[in-house]
Amino acid sequence: MKLKKIIEPEYSEIEIHICGDKETKEFNLVYDKVKNVLMQSITAYEEDVVKKIPCTDIIHIYTQDKKVWVSSVEGHYRLRLRMYELDEMLDHNVFLRVSSSEIVNIDKILSMDTGITGTIVMNLSGGEQIYVSRRYVAKIKKALGI
Repeated sequence: MKLKKIIEPEYSEIEIHICGDKETKEFNLVYDKVKNVLMQSITAYEEDVVKKIPCTDIIHIYTQDKKVWVSSVEGHYRLRLRMYELDEMLDHNVFLRVSSSEIVNIDKILSMDTGITGTIVMNLSGGEQIYVSRRYVAKIKKALGI
């Protein structure tokens, strides 16, 4: 593996290129590590104001009325990314997909109630409650070590 650092005035912002002749395990590992370092915040919108939300402040990401929203410790903001894009971008050690319309920050889960019906209710910090899709239960249990 070669590592090169280039400093020239033509680059107005930092660019990172990961190049190879084929996609290997090492290639994907380097790509994922760089992506995780860069994904320390998400760009969100409140009316016409752009905000950077640190990933550590995110409680959960959800869809409502065909729009994607992020709930953080500061409030609720609109995102311009799709759920599948967020699912690919976010660190799977920190963020967990719990339904087709919800991604949860594992560190913000306070408790889970399995109830009588088999449905899991997650209680999150900030007093939020979400319902977990049954088809994600096995994946959630595995991720949380239950």
